[in-house]
Order: sequence, then C-alpha cells, then structure tokens
Amino acid sequence: MMDASYVDAVPMDPSEIYAKTELGLRELKERTLNLPLTLRSLLILIDGNCTVAQVLAKARALKLDGRAMTALERGGLIAKRFSAPSVSSRPDVQEAAPQRSQDEVERFLQAQQMMSDAINAHLGLRGYGMMMRLQKTANVRDLHDLLPEFAKALVKRLGIEPATPIVSSIERLLTAP
Repeated sequence: MMDASYVDAVPMDPSEIYAKTELGLRELKERTLNLPLTLRSLLILIDGNCTVAQVLAKARALKLDGRAMTALERGGLIAKRFSAPSVSSRPDVQEAAPQRSQDEVERFLQAQQMMSDAINAHLGLRGYGMMMRLQKTANVRDLHDLLPEFAKALVKRLGIEPATPIVSSIERLLTAP
C-alpha cells in the first residue's frame, strides 16, 4: 500500500505534465494496490494534459501536495510525458530534462486531440486499440510513428477521399519545423 506521507519530497516541476502508466490504468480498474481514497482520487485527476500545478489545484480539496504525486510516480502509476525519464525509472540520477519548445508541445497536444476526435467520430469501438496506443504517445515522434496505422484504419472505414484531409492536416502539424 502506498502512502504519500512517507515519501521524501522531491520537488516536482509545476510545469511538468504527467500521464497514467499502464499500471496506473490497470489500478483504476482492478484496485489491486488498495490505494488510499485520496491517492486514488489524485490518480483519477491525472489526465496527461494538465500540468502538475493544475492537477494539484484541482486536488486542493483532497489536502494533497507534490508528495502525493511523487508517491504515484515512484509507484509506477504515473510518468512524465514531455521530459526526461521519471523518478521511478532513475531515482539515483537527477539530470536536466531535455527542453521542448512550447510550439512542439502545442503541436503534439493539438495533433493528439485531432487524432482522438477522428477516432471517436469515425472509428467508434473499432478504434479502441488505436485509442489506447494514442494515449501512450509521449511526443511528436510517437504520433508520427502511429500516423500510418491511423491513416490505414481511417481509409478503410471512410474511403480515401474523406480520410485524406484529416490525415493531411495531422501530418502537417507533426512535420512542421
């Protein structure tokens, strides 16, 4: 069982963005770790789009701080999306995170949302596996690698004519300088 009160506080960068890992998603479904209600609630709030500061602001009513997020990270339930490996994977090394431009982050979020919207609108339940892979993407390169499979599924469902503008607009976003 995890408890945020026993975690050594490693200051988290309030601008970092965290997402649930596969273990975190499984924990929400199966409840095998018996997380305290407050930590489980915090895990639910982490969506892969909000920064640490935004998540903690939402969690203010739970009376949790950065130590709770660190506990989730060290437990392997969440991981950083736009920077170096998280504390859970390299606890002994404190390296500077690679810098991503604001433009790259915005392009990633916009392209990810466009792909998500297209999957929901056109693939429905058939797109479940694709949606799961989309949620695991962490950067523009991951989205670019997923794009051919996404395009193939969309063309199969809609046909080449309606799928082309959707795929082209996402590709332009991903390949912009």
